[in-house]
Amino acid sequence: MVDFFILFFIKATIVLSIMHLSGIKDISKFAMHYIIEEIDEDTSMEDLQKMMVVALIYRLLVCFYEIICIWGAGGATPGKFLLGLRVVTCDTSVLIAPSRVLVIPSSNVSMTTSTIRALIKNFSIASFFPAFITLLFFQHNRTAYDIVAGTIVVRRNGVR
Repeated sequence: MVDFFILFFIKATIVLSIMHLSGIKDISKFAMHYIIEEIDEDTSMEDLQKMMVVALIYRLLVCFYEIICIWGAGGATPGKFLLGLRVVTCDTSVLIAPSRVLVIPSSNVSMTTSTIRALIKNFSIASFFPAFITLLFFQHNRTAYDIVAGTIVVRRNGVR
């Protein structure tokens, strides 16, 4: 939820800045369409195209946010950090106790790996494929994008 609110406020700021720079006066209609992305029978094809562009820009912004946080901020977005989680590399994971897994290697995520993970995660969400549901089917609750990127989400050392 923390990451959602951070990204929502960034998205709202960008959309409202675009609106201000383009001189649009009807704030309520614009905000309803482009921030909340509400579609009704009065929505034109031109509005839909604009909404798709805004949605694509937002997806890229989310990818950039995740890449910077996972690669450059110790493997965690602010939300993951508050929950005591981080993303690390993982070629192999071995169950050593009921809720403990040995991760090999367990190192910081590179920029390339972070980019692959963020792109797969966010564009699968954008295409209505909830990739995170795959954690129910893979070993040690890894998602499909974690397996492809060679990562796993773990508890930070010292966090109980």
